[in-house]
Amino acid sequence: YVALREDVEACAAHNTGKLPTHHESGQDFASLVQETFPPFLVAGLGMVGAGILLGHVKHLAVFQEVGELLILVPPLLGLKGNLEMTLASRLSTHANLGHLDSKDVFFDIAVGNLAAVQCQAIIVGFLAAVVACALNLFTTGDMNLSHLSLMAASSVGAASWASLLLALIMIGIIVFSRRMGVDPDNIASPIAGMLGDLVTLSILSTISFFLYSTQEDYWWLQFAVLGGYALVAPLCCMIASRIEYTAEVVKEGWVPVIAAMLISSAGGTILKHADKVFRNLAPFAPVMNGAGGNLAAVQTSRICTDLHLNGEPGHAVLRRKLLAVEKHVPEEEELEPLTPPATLTGLMSSNEHAGVARVLICLTIPGSLIFASLIVRVQSGGVAFPKPCFLALFIGAALVQVAFLILFAHGIVNRLWLNGSNPDNSAIPYVTSLGDVVGTTCLTGAFCLLAWLGGAPFTIEGMP
Repeated sequence: YVALREDVEACAAHNTGKLPTHHESGQDFASLVQETFPPFLVAGLGMVGAGILLGHVKHLAVFQEVGELLILVPPLLGLKGNLEMTLASRLSTHANLGHLDSKDVFFDIAVGNLAAVQCQAIIVGFLAAVVACALNLFTTGDMNLSHLSLMAASSVGAASWASLLLALIMIGIIVFSRRMGVDPDNIASPIAGMLGDLVTLSILSTISFFLYSTQEDYWWLQFAVLGGYALVAPLCCMIASRIEYTAEVVKEGWVPVIAAMLISSAGGTILKHADKVFRNLAPFAPVMNGAGGNLAAVQTSRICTDLHLNGEPGHAVLRRKLLAVEKHVPEEEELEPLTPPATLTGLMSSNEHAGVARVLICLTIPGSLIFASLIVRVQSGGVAFPKPCFLALFIGAALVQVAFLILFAHGIVNRLWLNGSNPDNSAIPYVTSLGDVVGTTCLTGAFCLLAWLGGAPFTIEGMP
């Protein structure tokens, strides 16, 4: 904080006009809930669908034979969520800055981002398959090269097709939100997370099942898929690098996406082993991981946009404290960083973004209640409801995860910004991938505590 106060002169030089205040840039919390909660629920329904789908596809022959596929699910879903939510964050910033109002600029931004996301999806999708096989070798000592080729082709194909479809949808959502006068920061990230999980898991299970079913007679298909994408990836990279709005993404976007994939892979390893112990756990994993990541992504995207509106990367952005505005204290005496500190004290402060964070954390409670109930109803064939003890533990785990992720988002966005990097390109992958690990860990802990208490998520009369 002292360092930020010392940078006030630099901040003033890069901020036009007077320093922003909470009253000038803030959003009414009621309107925040109105704009954020419906997309969050819709996104949650998509994650519920992804969880239910995972509960079914894990029994397919390809998932039973190629155990590495279950390890691949969290990093691949996380990859798609990271790419689409990062895309949503970039486009939301462009929309709020007015860049999408020009047709020529909009075309360049759209084409450049489509190419950039496609290139990242192909390359990181391949690396995710390799890492999943390596983790399986490390934990079980088993390595099958035919599994590696099947995993790589399935992962790259799923990442590529899902990337193309979801990127087109996200561009449409951002443009529609802009024209309707709704802040895209509040709705784009949750919808991106919803579509990413369900669409990617569906495509992954379809492609892997097809390649597994045909590998005896058409073994060359796997290598043809990999060869084709080996040509597409550099072409997309070249297109994106030649457009000014995405050249930075191609240069800076690799480290966070690859690091996020590696972090999410740890969550996949936890999920694989936890699934062997708790047969009902897997369907809850996409919801736990995705819902928390979406709420933290909303906060990340909002802060990134606010920083871009009031300053430039590499320079601290300060604003007057809320109490300073109300009491008419001189600006130079009562300044605070625009981004709240990544501490519990900062979370409870009067900072506008800290207030938004508290609202987002509170949205976890009704969301978790609805999502867990839906999963239990589907799993039980519509004859059971979740046990109160399980609901309490599930909601508690979700609250811990979301609070941790939002605090981490405050810290990572502020650090990237002060280092001169664009947090729109880097912050969300770190936040959501950490959400996979923390979410899976908290979920596993909730199931362990539930088992220790002698309970179960639900019970069906007449069944063990």
